[in-house]
Amino acid sequence: MASGDELPTDAFAFPSSAALSPPVVISVLASILERHIARNERALAAESRDRDAAASGDDAGEDTAVTRRRVRAFDGGTELDMSLGAFLERFSRYAQVSPAVYVVAYAYLDRLRRRGGGVRVVRANAQRLLTAAILVASKFVEDRNYSNSHFAAVGGLDAAELAALELDFLFLMEFRLNVCATVFQSYCRHLEREVSYGGGYRVERRLEKALVCAGEARAQQAQRRHAAAA
Repeated sequence: MASGDELPTDAFAFPSSAALSPPVVISVLASILERHIARNERALAAESRDRDAAASGDDAGEDTAVTRRRVRAFDGGTELDMSLGAFLERFSRYAQVSPAVYVVAYAYLDRLRRRGGGVRVVRANAQRLLTAAILVASKFVEDRNYSNSHFAAVGGLDAAELAALELDFLFLMEFRLNVCATVFQSYCRHLEREVSYGGGYRVERRLEKALVCAGEARAQQAQRRHAAAA
């Protein structure tokens, strides 16, 4: 995936933004992901026996087998040895990703869950899946990015491994990465609602790329045509 201008550097060779408070979205997203992981692991445990029985009885089609392989690529590694909040904060501190990147990464994870490919965040895949999601979201949101090897170091992965995971992530997403301004705002509101009981969090909502959804674009074009005809 094209990453635009890169800023190659060692992950820990430059001053971090440790003196700054972490973006609010990190606490919000970590809280939501912790609950998602607990729910997903319960659901996967309940589904495991039925899924194994179905797999033993039927041969998967080629497309399904490839999708399963891509999903499994995120599993099987070591689990995080830190909290989700601390892990997410590393990308803000050492890769200087903006709050909007976290929102877009969450939108990507939600899309993967809805596509029915079996991609759900659990402790066994959190490190790889979140690193890949943040990397791809950063390339979508930011005009300039640090190199893949830099993101790999921040996420605690090998550079070659992250490159392969990025490709798997893109194929699982079917390369549909656009998050328009309206969708971005809706995910901000969703994140805020999810933790509203905790005391009025407000996610930073600035998205530099003021992208317009397809439906909005058609409506705007219709309005312009109507105004020109009047």
